[in-house]
Amino acid sequence: MKFALAELQKFKFPYEFSEILDLSADLVGIEDILAVSNTEVSGIIRYISDEKYKIDFIVKTKLILESSISLKEIPYDLNIEFSENFSYLDDDESFKFNGQTLDTKEAIITNILINKPMSQSLEDETFVSEAEEETEYVNEAFKSLKDLL
Repeated sequence: MKFALAELQKFKFPYEFSEILDLSADLVGIEDILAVSNTEVSGIIRYISDEKYKIDFIVKTKLILESSISLKEIPYDLNIEFSENFSYLDDDESFKFNGQTLDTKEAIITNILINKPMSQSLEDETFVSEAEEETEYVNEAFKSLKDLL
C-alpha cells in the first residue's frame, strides 16, 4: 500500500484505510511459507510531524506453512495488530519514505514474518530420531543378552 506525499498532506488525520493485498510473490518461499491468501490490511495513519507519520495496522491473512516434521501443509490464520513509524529521517525506529512515497509493504511483510510461528507441526505427528530408531531394533541372536544389562 503506497501513499504519495502530496496525497498525505491532503488527508484529515487520523486517516483510516482498508485494502486487500496479494503478498504471495513476496512471502512464498521465505522460510517455511508455502502459500499465502489475500491479506486484509486496515489501519489508521496519524500525523506526528512533517517528516514523520505513525500507522496502527490490523493485518489478517492465512498462511500455508510446511510442517517441520513431515513437510505436510498446515494452514495457519494470522491476525496481528502493530504500529510502525514512517519518516524521511534516518533513524532506527522508523521505516524510511521511498522518495516521495510512504510504502507500507515492507512493514507489513516484516511483521508477518516476525509473528508467524518459527516451526509448526500437526498434532498427530511424532518425531522419531535416528538414534531412537536404532535402539528399537534388537538382533534376535543377542535378544537374551538384553536382560543381563
